[in-house]
Amino acid sequence: MEILGILNKRVIVIAAAVFGVLLIGAAFAFEPVTRNLVSTDALCIYCHLEVEYDPAARMTMSKVHPAKPEGGQARCVDCHLPEGFFFSLYAYSHYASATDLYGHFRDRDGERAGAWIPQSAARAYRMRDRLFEYDSNTCRTCHIEAEIKPKRPRGQQAHAEALKNKETCIECHGNLAHRYVAFRKGAFKKPEKAGN
Repeated sequence: MEILGILNKRVIVIAAAVFGVLLIGAAFAFEPVTRNLVSTDALCIYCHLEVEYDPAARMTMSKVHPAKPEGGQARCVDCHLPEGFFFSLYAYSHYASATDLYGHFRDRDGERAGAWIPQSAARAYRMRDRLFEYDSNTCRTCHIEAEIKPKRPRGQQAHAEALKNKETCIECHGNLAHRYVAFRKGAFKKPEKAGN
C-alpha cells in the first residue's frame, strides 16, 4: 500500500510539472502565434472595412493596400497591437466582440457634447490618444527615432526638435496610414509634473 501511495504522489508531481511546463510554453508561444498567425489583415478587415481607413480603397473598392513603403507594408497588428501577453489576450476579447460590447455602455452623451464628431474621427482620436499614452510603443518596435534621417531639411529639423522635446511619433504622424482626419484641438497634452 505504501508503494502505491509513493507512486501516486510521484505521478501527481510529474503530472503537475508537465502541466506547468506546457502552461509556460503556451504563454511564451501565445503572443507570436497571435501576432503572426491569428491577427492577420484579412481578419481585421472582416469587421473594420478597408474603405473606411484606406485612402485608395474607395476608388478601387479592392482589398489591396496602397503602394508599399520602403521595407514593406506594415500589418494592422504592427501598429494597433502592442507587444506582450496581455495585449495578445486583449486581441481575442476584441475578436469575440467583448471590447466592442463595452463600447455600447460608454458615456455617448458626454462624448457627443459640443461639436458632432463622425465615427471615423472618433475612432482616430481614440487610437491617437492610446498611442500618445503608450509613447507610440508600437512605432518603436520597428523604428528607432534617433536613427531616422529624413531626406529634406524640414524633416531633419522636425525630428531634431522632436528628440529634444521628447515628443512621441503620433504627435506629428497621425495621418500616416489611414484616411485624413484633422487633429483634435488640445490633443497630446502631457500631464503637469508635480512641483511646477
